Amino acid sequence: MFSQNAYVKGTMTKDETIKVEAKYHWVKWLWFYFMFATLGVVSMVSFSLAFTSYLDKQTEMAIALLVLSAIVGIYPFLLYLSLHLTEMVCTSRRVVYKSGIISIKTEEIKVERIESIQVKQTFWGRLFGFGNILFSGTGSAKVEFFDVDNPLQIKARIEEAVDESNREREHRPNNE
Repeated sequence: MFSQNAYVKGTMTKDETIKVEAKYHWVKWLWFYFMFATLGVVSMVSFSLAFTSYLDKQTEMAIALLVLSAIVGIYPFLLYLSLHLTEMVCTSRRVVYKSGIISIKTEEIKVERIESIQVKQTFWGRLFGFGNILFSGTGSAKVEFFDVDNPLQIKARIEEAVDESNREREHRPNNE
């Protein structure tokens, strides 16, 4: 439906490559499935009541129920888009977190500016295998990936990508 990492791919330089892509853990999707199921049922019931009200010539009630059905039904769709369109990527040059549907918010740190990479896990995160990854850069620059699946493995892969990128940068001629 939507291109994977469209923002990152659209802003990459010619010699930049994607090294690591972090994904949300299934626990993050649990809220979406719950809301989809419960609000979907509420939306269908209100839609059927609106149809019944319309047949009973209660047009005001039918319109109110249709509006309620639309409002309740749109939330799971927006939640899905928000989860699906979030990008958490490490390229050969930067770490990028992009979120948003219509208006977007991006946080980026250049790979050479990363000073530390921390993993934050709650008890439940340790139990189910998810957590946050916090990148701290020079100055006050920070980027955080939220509710990432296997954060320790992702952290290790990103550290490898950062080291590889730093080695490549050191071996490039100074005129580049």
